[in-house]
Amino acid sequence: MTESSVNLHDCSHCKGTGTCDNGEDGYSCSVCAKEQGFFWNRKKRKGLPCCVCGGMGRTEATTDRLNKRMAPALAMYLSGMLLLLVMVALLLNSQHFNEILAFSSAIIGSVTGFYFSNRGK
Repeated sequence: MTESSVNLHDCSHCKGTGTCDNGEDGYSCSVCAKEQGFFWNRKKRKGLPCCVCGGMGRTEATTDRLNKRMAPALAMYLSGMLLLLVMVALLLNSQHFNEILAFSSAIIGSVTGFYFSNRGK
């Protein structure tokens, strides 16, 4: 696998503190209160963890998270669809089952080899 680094930035919601104070008079905002389960209580809360960064004060950009998760998600989707195709071809006694099996097994084997090889570690 490729080497990935985490690019953490100060959370702009809590200004890097990890505690939300974006509501009126320095109280926590309604979004963080709702995330913590206090939204229907209607009391003003202070010191709730920031719901954007999870209380860490630093967060990863959405683009970085999406880029890191897209390739594994597509690999799982492709493998699942190919396995489903093989199962359907098997159940329907397709005359092209041998070709479908050869095509699917080559691609699934490549995906599995890529993600479970020790070469990238």
